[in-house]
Formats: sequence, structure tokens, C-alpha cells
Amino acid sequence: MIRVNLLPVELRRGNRLPPKVLAVSFGAALATSAAIGWFGLVYFGDLGAAEAKQVEVDATLADRQTKVAYFDQLETNKRDYTARVQTIQDIGKSRRVWSKFLDELIDVVNNNSNTERHLAWFDSITAKSDAKGASVSMPVQVQDDDLSRLANFHDDLEAGPFGRELTFKSDPNYTKVVDKVRVPPTSLQFRLEMQFQAADANTKTTPAGAKAPAQK
Repeated sequence: MIRVNLLPVELRRGNRLPPKVLAVSFGAALATSAAIGWFGLVYFGDLGAAEAKQVEVDATLADRQTKVAYFDQLETNKRDYTARVQTIQDIGKSRRVWSKFLDELIDVVNNNSNTERHLAWFDSITAKSDAKGASVSMPVQVQDDDLSRLANFHDDLEAGPFGRELTFKSDPNYTKVVDKVRVPPTSLQFRLEMQFQAADANTKTTPAGAKAPAQK
């Protein structure tokens, strides 16, 4: 016998999906959605943490680069400062302190007011200085015609604080001068020439009274 089912398709029992199939499909869809969500959460969470770490590393690197640049600048300044200090020291070594020399010379001339040994004076002084050394020229008078006083004055010059730097000292080629205003009226006048080694020279000093070695 032929049976005809006139119910709509959705109401026909034989064409509907079984509940188990629907349940499995729904569960599979739910699991897939959960897996995709978990993967997205993990992926984007790790990505955010990695980006934050990258920002932190970049900041640390930039800070260290700034410190390295500052350290390099300090090293450059240190080298410049050291070079300047060395230049100043070299200049200081190569220059003679004339005020100190004059103080020492005056002490020798005055001889602590011991006029029994010698009484000397000078009216002017000429000083020159260059890389080879320094020279001093001055007209000197030693009172009295006693030659021992003239010798004492020359000895005191050589024994003075600056005597170890002398490379040459002229002989006392004197002339007798008479000035009746003075007591005693006679004095021995001569021009004193002194040559000094360079302020930074390390060579041995030529004894005073000897000729300085010729410069090549």
C-alpha cells in the first residue's frame, strides 16, 4: 500500500537530525570556539607582554647609551684638562720667576747688613730670557778699595740660592771710582754679567767663572 505523508518537511519525523548528532555538533562548535578564544587570549596576552618587555628594554638601552655618551664626554674632557695642565706646567718650568731672583739677589747684596764682608750696590739691571737660558747684566760697585771685599762679593754670588743655576759669571774687571761724599770715598766699579741655564734644563751646570759651552 502506498502511504503519502502530507506533513511539512520540518515536521516529518524521518527527515529530522537525531538529538545526539545535534548535541555533538553543538559541543564541537563550543569546543572550537573555546579553543579559538583561548588561543587568541594567550597569543595576544603574550604579544602584549612581549611588547611591554621590548619597551622596557629599549628604555634601558637608551638610558645606557646616554650614560655611555656622557662617560665618553667625561673622558674627552679629562684628556683636554690633562693636556692643558701639562701645558701650563711646561710653561711654568720654562719661565724664570724674576721676582724670586731679585729677592735672592738683594739678599746677597745686602748680606744681612754685614758691611765688614762687603758693601755693594747696583743702579740698574738688565735681564733677558730665551729658550737657551737667561742672562743678567748690571753695573755694580763695591765700596772701599780692598780687593778682598770684591772677592767676598763674588763668592757670595756663587753661594747664593741662584748660584747652582749659573753657567757663566764675568770676571771682576773693576775701575776705581772716588766719591768724596762717601766714607770711604773709594769704590770698585765693574759690570757684572751672569748667564743662567734654562729654567727646565736638566744638563749639568758649568762652574761659575768658566765659559758656557758653545751652542750648536
